[in-house]
Amino acid sequence: LCIQGDQVPVNTEVLAKMIWYFDDKLQPTLHDTPNQYSVVIRVPYQQCTDKFSLDSVFSTNEVKKAFKDFKTNSQQRIYEVTKDSVSLTATKPSRIQISSSKETLHSEYIRINPKYAGNTSPLDKILNMINDDQCVVLYTYNSPCITKCINDKDDSITYGLSNWLNTQTTGIKAFIFQEIWHGDSTASSENLEKQFAKINNLVPLYRCVKNNNQMQCYKCGDAGSEKLHQNFTMVSFNSVSVLSFLLLNTLVLHITPARI
Repeated sequence: LCIQGDQVPVNTEVLAKMIWYFDDKLQPTLHDTPNQYSVVIRVPYQQCTDKFSLDSVFSTNEVKKAFKDFKTNSQQRIYEVTKDSVSLTATKPSRIQISSSKETLHSEYIRINPKYAGNTSPLDKILNMINDDQCVVLYTYNSPCITKCINDKDDSITYGLSNWLNTQTTGIKAFIFQEIWHGDSTASSENLEKQFAKINNLVPLYRCVKNNNQMQCYKCGDAGSEKLHQNFTMVSFNSVSVLSFLLLNTLVLHITPARI
């Protein structure tokens, strides 16, 4: 559990159901290999604490068709929908003209950075809708790249995450990833820990991992904690960061072969 602004605990089992739902309904594939995509969703906080059920919210044939189109149509790069008290935006990586050449921007980068979205990012739009009892989750299948997405420049995602921190002062927020991006496979665990801490210092960072056809989520970045998620050996650590341990033990097992 993670206690946030209004003292509402995040239920990691509920988060696992949420990520499973996203992967089932929205994740694109190439030759049966999962591809990168990102989702930003705003839901009532109960959807992140006591229960998670979007099937009844997104039950219309129109939404089901749009979900399927996003999942299977490579030309469909973005989908936005608002139903009742739930708002969802899904995005794939996009090729954008920058100066004289085109550059592929990672999907979570597009979700967060307002620079390529008319100065108002999709995350900002959802934050502008927020009420006190809301839960906002940003999920990216692959972790943000450490060279561009979470660097120290003013166009990194940390700018947008700072705005998230300052805008949503109550309710629940979570930044979730599943796989370590293959481009960071050669980075040391110490460097990954340092870079990922930039996210965790602004928005609570979680990782969800699929094992034996089950999704399980845990909190990253709790330095000094002696409690590990059940996916890992239950041992005590003295002055060792849990984030460093989790990254070190999952880099080999969960590095994905492709970003797009």
